[in-house]
Amino acid sequence: MSTPRRGRGLPKVPEAAWHGTIGKAVVAIAPYTEADPAAILAQALAFFGALVGDSPHVRVGGIVHRARVWPLLVGRTSRGRKGTSLHEARWLTRRYSTHAENYLQNRVLQGLSTGEGLLAALGAGKSSDNPDDQAAAADGKLTIEESEFARILNVAKREGNNLGQVLRQLWENDSAGSMTRQAPLRVDNAHLTLICHVTPGELRVKLHDADVLGGTLNRFLFVACERTQLISRELLRPDLSDLTRLLGEAAEAGRWIREVRRDRRAEDLWDEVYGALCADEPDGQLGAVLGRGPAYTNRLAMLYALADGASAIATDHLLAGLGMWHYAAESARQLFDDGRRRGDEERLAEFVAGAQGGRTRTEIYVDLFNRNKSKGEIDGMVDRLIAHGDLAEDRQVDTGGRPVTWLLWVGAPRDAVAEVLERYRYGYQTP
Repeated sequence: MSTPRRGRGLPKVPEAAWHGTIGKAVVAIAPYTEADPAAILAQALAFFGALVGDSPHVRVGGIVHRARVWPLLVGRTSRGRKGTSLHEARWLTRRYSTHAENYLQNRVLQGLSTGEGLLAALGAGKSSDNPDDQAAAADGKLTIEESEFARILNVAKREGNNLGQVLRQLWENDSAGSMTRQAPLRVDNAHLTLICHVTPGELRVKLHDADVLGGTLNRFLFVACERTQLISRELLRPDLSDLTRLLGEAAEAGRWIREVRRDRRAEDLWDEVYGALCADEPDGQLGAVLGRGPAYTNRLAMLYALADGASAIATDHLLAGLGMWHYAAESARQLFDDGRRRGDEERLAEFVAGAQGGRTRTEIYVDLFNRNKSKGEIDGMVDRLIAHGDLAEDRQVDTGGRPVTWLLWVGAPRDAVAEVLERYRYGYQTP
């Protein structure tokens, strides 16, 4: 299956992430929208997890993890097409089944404000004896869409506001509570899905160490996104009825599955994947944000398995989950400091290696070195990396008719997770 078109400067999405029925559906949609397919995929996985609910679960280190993933789309206001990608994920999900359509209509809200308000929406403190005292999701099954994630950060910083604490509890567990003075609130068996959007500038301005180190942000799956193309007119969508029928049937079957285990081959592969994830644990803010790599990889792998109609995680599902997690990690690397001191040439290598379609010398000069390096210094570093076999040049003509030279990374993977994905992609090893 070919991978969909994306912006060149974005992180690479490993081919493994487009696996299976849900991957095929997103790839089929991609040519007909300006939205980033990575953003559509992340939100489609989140909606699928919301539909299957809290029965399916996987264990990581003895801890139970439900089918909950919280994508945080990070893209510029006009070019990110975050809202468009959400529309596409909804369009796809709505066609699964009547249950899916009803869920989107009745179980999706906006407007997070306080921890108490969220608990009340999930049924805490509501009386079953009073028909007028009903919660939005009395059974605890709810999805919240927040197009202004920066507003949540502002709200959570207010003195006495416990929204961050409640969110952390609900990502981790099925229960959460708030010890208010007069009426303590508690909800059990909750299954909250959270989909949020933010611009890079807003996130950098609003974010403080407390938000990172407090653990709220490492519950989110970072997804860098950007418009992929310009479409001036409405295009007739392809017929995806076969794929959406399969996904609808898989979502219904998934609601009755309980523990999802890795099969024997996936269990063997997990030893290697876990080692790679642990080897890719940076310091600083980035390390705090990426602290849940093993948990998220398994949650995502479970969703890929369930979307395929499977009750066990196979190697393809585990690699798909790892691929989606790696994209999230690379997205976070564009925003947070990893606490390491690196030489200029190593920084340049990482800057080029992490991009979907390479970088230009102008991007290196402006975006990486903030105009603090001369053309000669940059050319010298580029020439050494080319001579070492790590970089290659790709000369193209842009839309203005001018030649542009792109620098592409052709050397070895820069981190342990990418190395695992690359090795199994080319069949160097059979798990």
